Amino acid sequence: MITEQITENAKAILLLCGRFGAGDDAGLSPLSIKEYDEVATWLIRRDWWPSDLLNAANLHALDDPFLPADVVRMKALLARGGAMALAIEKWTNKGLWVLCRSDQGYPQRLKQHLKRNAPPILYGAGERELLSKGGLAVVGSRNIDTDAADFAREVGRCAAEEGMQLVSGAARGVDETAMHGAFSAGGSVVGVMADSLLRAAVSGKYREGIRDGQLVLVSTFNPEAGFNVGNAMGRNKYIYALADHAVVVSADHEQGGTWAGAEEELKREGGKPVFVRTGTNVPKGNNELIKLGGLPFPDDALNGNLKEALKNASARTTASVPATTETLPTAVQPEPPDQSWRVRETPPTKEANPAALAASVYEVVKPLILKGLEKPKTLDDLAKELQVRKLQLQDWVRLLIADGAIEERAIRKVKKLALRKASEELRLS
Repeated sequence: MITEQITENAKAILLLCGRFGAGDDAGLSPLSIKEYDEVATWLIRRDWWPSDLLNAANLHALDDPFLPADVVRMKALLARGGAMALAIEKWTNKGLWVLCRSDQGYPQRLKQHLKRNAPPILYGAGERELLSKGGLAVVGSRNIDTDAADFAREVGRCAAEEGMQLVSGAARGVDETAMHGAFSAGGSVVGVMADSLLRAAVSGKYREGIRDGQLVLVSTFNPEAGFNVGNAMGRNKYIYALADHAVVVSADHEQGGTWAGAEEELKREGGKPVFVRTGTNVPKGNNELIKLGGLPFPDDALNGNLKEALKNASARTTASVPATTETLPTAVQPEPPDQSWRVRETPPTKEANPAALAASVYEVVKPLILKGLEKPKTLDDLAKELQVRKLQLQDWVRLLIADGAIEERAIRKVKKLALRKASEELRLS
């Protein structure tokens, strides 16, 4: 496999968010996903790409008071070019590639499902186009019994025979068993790894699948990172994001990554359908996930029509949710039931419409607030500038945020209000 060149944008994001091994980071803490997202927004407002930070002539811009990160930390992270170059050479020599959020080949599924929480960096080995094909996620415990293993293998085999790609975590137990089932039927597989990507990419058990374009291994963590419980639990959301449906084979109740990942997905707005294996011998966690909204795996799904069975079961569930015509304003907070504390005024005449009056006042103050936020300000500073009560200003600010006109940002760890430009649907995210 020919490894494509790592882009300049990916290099810049690697410097900001990546780790290059013991001793190479000099005790620095790379930017988190949230911190990078704030920096990406700052870059967009300057009409810059991440690669612009690699130009030494541009580093003076980091002294901008509105840079949402510590300037000393940013400059130190960007100065790790030597350590990064050695790491990239080692990774690419082993057949790995690196993608960042602004690269053309970055899977849109991650952006669409996770939005601003999509990982800034992806490390991988194998056919990266497989990341955009969707498929069936199969997840479960590392320690499983014979029934669970047989089920996982059969799901993987059936998915492959029906042209459904398998997405899993490449961990011992359910994940690897389902992956082997898909491989046996000639299917393609996405393995989302939490550790040891570099070692896995050159191992005998995966080498053939990578070589034949049947497998892609991907991770959001340093390719040489060892096992970490937090990383193992954190990667679950990426498994769901890269799939169309998910099946939980075995889950411990309220513990372990399988439970945490499924619970998170069931609570996510617009989450993927999560099916759960049922039966007399399944773990307690399986039954509890169904109580949280998981769907029982269709009894006939493994009899030659897996794709259709999952599709129909998902459609029935969606159709069973009752529609409502009642809409509640999200930006306006409900009034407390007791209004006796308010100053009593003369009742309005019949012609007066309180709702229309409130709307007209908002339309009057809206341009004043927007003008006051030509530069980001705290709520207190804005209230002083406009000479209005903070409590009254809060109501208008909520409406402006709901309208998408302004947003709240963390600038140097201080929450400030700022204008939100229509063009800022993060090209970098």
